[in-house]
Amino acid sequence: MLFRSTPAGRLLMRINAETDLLVAEALRSGQFDGLRPAELAALASVFTYEHRGPEHQRPPAPRWSSGELARRWRAIDRAWRDLSANEDDAGLPETRPPDPGLAPVVQAWAAGRTLTQVLDLDDSLTGGDFVRHVKQLVDLLRQIALVAPDPATAAAASEAADACFRGVVSASGVVPA
Repeated sequence: MLFRSTPAGRLLMRINAETDLLVAEALRSGQFDGLRPAELAALASVFTYEHRGPEHQRPPAPRWSSGELARRWRAIDRAWRDLSANEDDAGLPETRPPDPGLAPVVQAWAAGRTLTQVLDLDDSLTGGDFVRHVKQLVDLLRQIALVAPDPATAAAASEAADACFRGVVSASGVVPA
């Protein structure tokens, strides 16, 4: 039997991230479309960031900079809940939940704020953790730039990656692919 991949499957094949199914669904459903680069970076950070520490100490969800970003976050969170339920039903390991905890910091960084300014937004975030998280995000943004079905989204993702890969992030060693 010959199998053919669907457009959604071809999109998924080109994403290399822990939350690849969820990223592909966000792309397919247009959650990144029409966003400015700093907004796109903030929303994409939910796929790469994972709060450390006990689950019961999870910080509250951030206040999004716009109602539109909050709406898109809720759509991504609903997609994760559906995916997680389906994985559970099938006895598969569940995809970790998206985490919006770094979104305000990432948006500020992508908008050009200094390291000191963005670290002041989150008392629990160290400079080293910030750099590590942003490097992972830059890698994902570059993947989105390559696979986004909408050319404007691809361009915004590329701009977001460039806006995030500066200063201490770019000076910290290995360049993400």
